[in-house]
Amino acid sequence: MITPTLGGLLFGFAFLVWELADWFPGIKPLQTDLVRQLGRLLPFLLSWCVGALTVMVVGGLVGWIGDTALWGLNVFGDGLLVYGVGAQTGTAPGSTAAPLTQGGLLITALVLIGFLARRKSGARNSKWRGWGAGIGLGLSAGVARYAAVPLASGVNLAGAWLTAAVA
Repeated sequence: MITPTLGGLLFGFAFLVWELADWFPGIKPLQTDLVRQLGRLLPFLLSWCVGALTVMVVGGLVGWIGDTALWGLNVFGDGLLVYGVGAQTGTAPGSTAAPLTQGGLLITALVLIGFLARRKSGARNSKWRGWGAGIGLGLSAGVARYAAVPLASGVNLAGAWLTAAVA
């Protein structure tokens, strides 16, 4: 299991900032139609959740994809920090894994299938930025406490319900 480094966090936050900069409609639209404007962030938020779930899977092909993606974000982000701005890097405070039950893994697989199957042209870039941000930030301590742990718990609960309902 790969742990996040400051480079991985850099890319996670970079994807988040990129999405917010691309999304920001201006002050006037936010004052007049806040709910609709915030609703435009929903594809990114859902994709972020898929990315966080991907990096929580510890085995199989999806676990390998999540580890490889986080490793890549860590390496490139650390390189940017060290050689780009002269910073020092290291392991970010966080979790090495968020435990998913067998039912949680089943739900995660279904969510990933839906994520890959959904092809909406307008939200395509937002989807991949959200997935990358979820990979980069999903296991960091501050994010995991408020988002990844409840997300893992929700998926585990849904998986327990689904497997009990079907079996």
